[in-house]
Amino acid sequence: QAAQTWRFELAPMASREPQSVASAMRRCFSIAVAAIASGALVQADTEPAETLYVSGADTAVSVTDGTYMLDKTEVHNKKLCYKKEGTALWLCYDDHNLWSFQPQGFLGTSQGIMVSTQKTSESPVGAGPWRVWKDGAWSVTSAVVRDSPAEPAAQAWTPLLPVDEEASRIIAGMLLGFMALTFLIMVLAGSTDEQVRAYFYKMFSACFTFLIALLFAFAVWELLIYQILPAPRPRGFGLAVPIHPELKIVLSFLLFSLSNFLLNFIGWKVQFRRARLMVIKTLGAHVTAIFGILTFLHIQRHAVFESAMFIQGTILSPEQIRGVTAFLIVAVAWITFAVYRWASKGARKEMFGKPPVRPWGAPLRPLRDERPAERSCMSFGSGALGALAGPRGPEFPDWGILVDEAEDEGAIVVMGFLTSQAIMFCRTGEMPVLRGHFTHADDDRAIPFFAGTLTALIALFAVILYVRSLRGGGGRSGKICQRATAMSLAWMLYRAIVWNTRAAFKENAPLALVIGALAITMMFCIIIVVLDKCLDYLLNRSNSPFKNLSARMESDTPLSEKVCSGADAARGRCV
Repeated sequence: QAAQTWRFELAPMASREPQSVASAMRRCFSIAVAAIASGALVQADTEPAETLYVSGADTAVSVTDGTYMLDKTEVHNKKLCYKKEGTALWLCYDDHNLWSFQPQGFLGTSQGIMVSTQKTSESPVGAGPWRVWKDGAWSVTSAVVRDSPAEPAAQAWTPLLPVDEEASRIIAGMLLGFMALTFLIMVLAGSTDEQVRAYFYKMFSACFTFLIALLFAFAVWELLIYQILPAPRPRGFGLAVPIHPELKIVLSFLLFSLSNFLLNFIGWKVQFRRARLMVIKTLGAHVTAIFGILTFLHIQRHAVFESAMFIQGTILSPEQIRGVTAFLIVAVAWITFAVYRWASKGARKEMFGKPPVRPWGAPLRPLRDERPAERSCMSFGSGALGALAGPRGPEFPDWGILVDEAEDEGAIVVMGFLTSQAIMFCRTGEMPVLRGHFTHADDDRAIPFFAGTLTALIALFAVILYVRSLRGGGGRSGKICQRATAMSLAWMLYRAIVWNTRAAFKENAPLALVIGALAITMMFCIIIVVLDKCLDYLLNRSNSPFKNLSARMESDTPLSEKVCSGADAARGRCV
């Protein structure tokens, strides 16, 4: 299949010259002598180059020409791999101690498109000359691997900072666009429309907490995967590199289970402080969501590419079986979250039924106002101080309800991501990691695919909304199902925009990502406002930004309170 896809001739495993026992012993002896002579048994650790440039390959293997970026998530035979931009072609260290250009399914094996001749080379730069397997024999090519771009000819002159006029105009337009977008968001965050103001404050909160959760989760994950597990004892466990996928699944599932437990435990300990409970509701939910994505993404990848082969031979084709398997993992994730919700409620009754003897934060004294405090949209003044002071009156917020909302938020993010990943797998046959990208193919089927997918998700969302209205809301399961569908719709909108911008700017991938970020943010700001106006009309809400504006401006109320009026009422309708 790989040969038909890439149109190359794979080198057979039997064609590699195996090492004899005598040569292996001579090599071990020479290494030992060199180590004793130098007085150290430590191998020099050189930092690999971040970018490699391949050029000059023969026509038969011209697919290897291009730019390769170091991927720190792929490690084979104790060396990091390089991935060609925009494709699924890799430059990896194979099991014969040779650098080899390999497609996605052959990483670290003895099969590849083009192979180096120098063994045990620390870097692909010094591993040449390169050879290919052609007509039953090895033939040397003229390919060159550099760690810097090819030097220009002696008579050519290039400026120190080459200027691309088209890219400069695009960058200037984006700078103006981001400035206009910043002012637009600030205006909307201070809008007199209660719902719009609540939407954008919630968007700020979700944005920052998701970024913090992403950094924290990946810091913990990479510390375990790249430091503690492979490090020699006593610094680590001394496991082989790369870490087996099964071990990654077990480790990520333990982190996911621990984060679910800590939601309940920390919520129980800080139940007397509203501000800290809000941190659990937002940041705790997103940390759980990131670990959940890592867990079920590894399960999904392993099930699709490894386990699906055991059920082949049915009425479905192999591609259809893999697609069905990808969607089955979404159902498995749903069942897992349902079990954790059931266990969470039981734990609160048996283990956390009584208040803690030593809570993290003693109850604050009740304030004079008897109504419960709500968060103000101001970052200063008495409203903010009241929000930070915690609950007013003798009643404290129910920490179990806030933990339920955090669990639901984590389930919604995970379900939405897995659904979009399964949909994109049916289109591309790929399933990249959380920070990866799909390979872009030049065809005319991408736009109809995204249009049909978005239309189907919108129709499904409308059906779920209608059923919920008939069944009295449908409880937590109905809410999770509806919001997970909306989250899948948002993920697919994001992937559609990134797909088209990267396809339009193939030669400048970072510029394409920035353009996509600007387009996505502007689109969603417009969508939020338009949907709010539609809901105002459907629900007969009188929240026009111009309604009673003159009466508010003529009153003696300070301007800050005029802008923030109605924030408490908006919190109850921001869903």
